[in-house]
Amino acid sequence: MKNSRKFFVETLGCPKNRVDSEILTASLIEKGWGATDIPAEADLIVINSCSFTEDARVEAIERFFKLNEGKKSGAKIALTGCLVQLHPDIKDMIPEADFITGIDSLGNFAQIIEDNYKTKYTPDISEPSYIYSSADPRVLTLSPFTAYVKIADGCDNFCSYCSIPFIRGRYRERSVEDIVNEVETLVSNGVKEIILISQDTTKYGSVNGSSLTELLNELNAVNGNFKIRVMYLYPSGITSKLVHTINDLKKVVPYFEIPVQHISDTVLKQMNRHYSGKNVAQTIDLVRKICGKNCTLRTTFISSFPKETQKDHEKLIDFIKKGYFDYAGVFKYSKEERTESFKMRSLPSKTIERRFSEIEKVAYTTTEKSLDRFIGMEMEILYEGIDPQLQVPTGRGWHQAPEIDGITIIADITRQKPGTYIKCRIVSRDGVDFIAETI
Repeated sequence: MKNSRKFFVETLGCPKNRVDSEILTASLIEKGWGATDIPAEADLIVINSCSFTEDARVEAIERFFKLNEGKKSGAKIALTGCLVQLHPDIKDMIPEADFITGIDSLGNFAQIIEDNYKTKYTPDISEPSYIYSSADPRVLTLSPFTAYVKIADGCDNFCSYCSIPFIRGRYRERSVEDIVNEVETLVSNGVKEIILISQDTTKYGSVNGSSLTELLNELNAVNGNFKIRVMYLYPSGITSKLVHTINDLKKVVPYFEIPVQHISDTVLKQMNRHYSGKNVAQTIDLVRKICGKNCTLRTTFISSFPKETQKDHEKLIDFIKKGYFDYAGVFKYSKEERTESFKMRSLPSKTIERRFSEIEKVAYTTTEKSLDRFIGMEMEILYEGIDPQLQVPTGRGWHQAPEIDGITIIADITRQKPGTYIKCRIVSRDGVDFIAETI
């Protein structure tokens, strides 16, 4: 295969998919392929799909056909990732795909392309067991200064609305040593923020006899000027020890992403979430008691679960209005095959639209009020460079996770290199974005 051949990768879905694409990208480059940002130039187009919701599946299919239509003569197109795992028979529905691969093919994706470029390739898709290691090369695609680190994959929670266990497989995790090795490599290459991710980070250590607190202590000891952020904290897995660890360790930012989903005990039980509304309130109180105001809380809510009553809906609205969380994402319930809730009768579409609109509005209003508390705070901002669209210097503070929490515009920066932490004062806000001045 000629080294002049180019490939294009489009990643759909969550940060966990991004990590998969970074592994896939590196494997192709090692085989002599060149990356391109222009699909029409590529000899190979790869769509790393998401299938978490119906909207995500529709987007994946639409993007496949859009990219397939625009590819140059003789180019090949591959569909990989979560959509393939959820629908192993997709090869019969999309014969246009030259390559169809599941999650277990990530480790040898480039070799599959090499061996089968002149023909089509579709493996037998089985429950995935693959998880990458520090020995696998990566090409960072979010920023040269920020890297997601997947500490585990798969899920055993089996929430009644969620298809993740059927897509990503059962829970599996990496060793502390392997994760530390990866972080050491990333930091030595200039990464300034490490973001730990998995489907449930609080479950970490349940297989290898460790814990998330032990992992954080080990990562905090890694040499270098960098920060650590933890995402996807399952509510019932948040302990006093974990909160103290996040609050006390110098390199760990006090950022708590806690996907609550609902507050009604009835709905939570039907969702097979292993906690109550009272437990949620206790967890929030615990975080605030230990961390005070110098912490950020983010959550997600699901509106219009099939058996949600109007009373449940109103209870959720009242809870959101109390402003416990700084950021809140709101999603409509999505009917997913193979899940327990798939058997339940959906609410009327008009009811779904009304409730979702009401929840979304309340969440937006409370977020706006909550974010005002950051104005006047002094903090280090990770300067990431000139925003290509806004053409202004931008970065993020400890209160902002990438891609979901907006940016901070540094109004008076001069001659600073991207990838530098700059001491600033937050002076104003525009929506979820902040404006800061250097100190």
